[in-house]
Amino acid sequence: MLADFNNLSDNSRTWVYQANRKLTASDKEKCLSQLDAFLNQWAAHGNDLMASGIIKHDYFLIISTDESFNMASGCSIDTQVRFVQQLSSDLGIDFFQRTNIAFLINNEVELVPLSQIKTEVENGRISSQTLFFDNTIQTKSQLDNNWCVEAGKTWLNRYFKQALSV
Repeated sequence: MLADFNNLSDNSRTWVYQANRKLTASDKEKCLSQLDAFLNQWAAHGNDLMASGIIKHDYFLIISTDESFNMASGCSIDTQVRFVQQLSSDLGIDFFQRTNIAFLINNEVELVPLSQIKTEVENGRISSQTLFFDNTIQTKSQLDNNWCVEAGKTWLNRYFKQALSV
């Protein structure tokens, strides 16, 4: 059952899928249209899930379900992943490429290959205060409060400690 994203509870279970490139207006329109159709029929063991999805910063597809209404099951989550895989294929966008890390630099999302993080820190392009998108968040509350955080307050902190010791 499709719901308004803003009306989902803060405890709603949330998944963040990061695109491997910036989504165009056409990409976003197609993505949201297909997402709405999917969410309207998404269910767990025959029970409707109250869910919604949005696109943020032209890179992130975010899906949430309010589990106070009905709990998502392993099968329903697998169905969601298959939907996003099909969406990836339909649009030619990889939502499952995990080696690019997203930062907010000069108010723009920039994808940095994980293999280049150390170099970017050494060059001063990324600092401990650079905003980082932590796509491992699990709830809508975390999305609102802990998704875009200073890199130095995350697992990336090890890169800044290494830079100081060099």
